[in-house]
Amino acid sequence: MDVSVIIPARNERGFIGSMLLALEQQIYDGSWEAIVVDNASDDRTGDAVQTAFPWVRVIEEPVPGVQRARERGRVSAKGAILAFLDADTVPSVQWIENGLRYFRDPSIVAVTGSYDFYDSGPVLQLGARFVSACVYPVALWFTQDIRHSGIMIGGNCFIRACALEDIGGFNTAIDFWGDDTDTAIRLARVGRIAYARDVFARTSARRYYRDGIVRTLWNYVYHAARISACSFREQKHVVKSKARL
Repeated sequence: MDVSVIIPARNERGFIGSMLLALEQQIYDGSWEAIVVDNASDDRTGDAVQTAFPWVRVIEEPVPGVQRARERGRVSAKGAILAFLDADTVPSVQWIENGLRYFRDPSIVAVTGSYDFYDSGPVLQLGARFVSACVYPVALWFTQDIRHSGIMIGGNCFIRACALEDIGGFNTAIDFWGDDTDTAIRLARVGRIAYARDVFARTSARRYYRDGIVRTLWNYVYHAARISACSFREQKHVVKSKARL
C-alpha cells in the first residue's frame, strides 16, 4: 500500500466529518487507507465515523495523548508512507498526490505542509499565511542545515514508515506541546525534511480563541525551543565525548 492517512481523534465528532469528506475527494489513483484512532473519546467519535464513513478503519487508543494515538496508528498502518492529519484539518484535493511526490528523492524522510485557518478572523489568517510563506521555510533551513535538527507540523505531514521505525516511533512520553519538534529532531538524524507549500490544508483556530492567541503562540514557541535546546546540548555532549576518545 502506498500511504496510510492516520487521524488521532479525541472528542472530535463535530469536526472530523469535514476532514473525512475532503479525504474522499482526493485526486489520487494509488492505493491508500484512512485510519481514525479514537483516543478515549466521550462523544462516540469512533462510532460516528464508522457509521458515516464505513471505508475508514477505526481503531482505539484508550490512553489519552496525541502521541500515543499517532503511535497506535503507526503500528497498525500498512502504508510505506504514513500521512498525519488532525481531526479538525481539511486537506486540499491533491494533498496525498502532492505529498507523495517529494519522496521520489530518497534522501527525504518526511514532508511537512503549509496551512491556514477556515474559522479565524483576518489577523490570524494573515499571520498563518505569513508564517507559511516566510517564517517556516527559513526556520526549517536554520534548524536543519545549521543546527542539524528539524521542525515540522504534526497535523499536516508525511513520513516514511521505515524512518519512523528506525527512530523508534513516536515519543509517547510527550503528551502534546513540543511533540512535533521532538519527532522532527529525531527524523533529521536519519534523513531530510522537506517543506512543501503545495501540501496544503486548512485547520481550525479554535485553540487560539479558547486559550488565547498570545498564550497559545507562546506555548508552541516555548516548547519547540525547549526541546530544540535540549537536543542541541545533547549533540554537543556527544561530540565532546567522541573527541575525548
